[in-house]
Amino acid sequence: MQRTGKVVASADGLLEVCFERPEACAHCGACGGQKAETLVKIPGDVPVGRWIEVDMPEKQVLKASALAYVMPMLLLLGGIALGSVLFQQEALWAITGLACMGVSWFILRWMEKKTSRKAGWQPRVVKVYEDVPDSGLQA
Repeated sequence: MQRTGKVVASADGLLEVCFERPEACAHCGACGGQKAETLVKIPGDVPVGRWIEVDMPEKQVLKASALAYVMPMLLLLGGIALGSVLFQQEALWAITGLACMGVSWFILRWMEKKTSRKAGWQPRVVKVYEDVPDSGLQA
């Protein structure tokens, strides 16, 4: 999966790249529709203000999406099931489910730290543009 973005900051070998939200995301609403752009930190050494092409292997994007969406849902449902076994009050089922879903945040953070240094999981700069690329993006 390749995306074009603009380098907005650069320090210690890490680039902060601003990507505009693709049109396919416009109707999803998962982000609340609040943000028109996304900031991502990736390794590289490119001057601020330059446009770059960033590549992330499709297989890894699918794995990351599955982890980010499926794991919290499974832990929520598992927590509700556990709560129904342990408690008689439905409110406690919900609290147990939310607590288990909260655990997924810690698991995902741990996994992010573990995989962020692996080459296959790291987005990489594949092209640096001299000026604004011809893709409909705004300077």
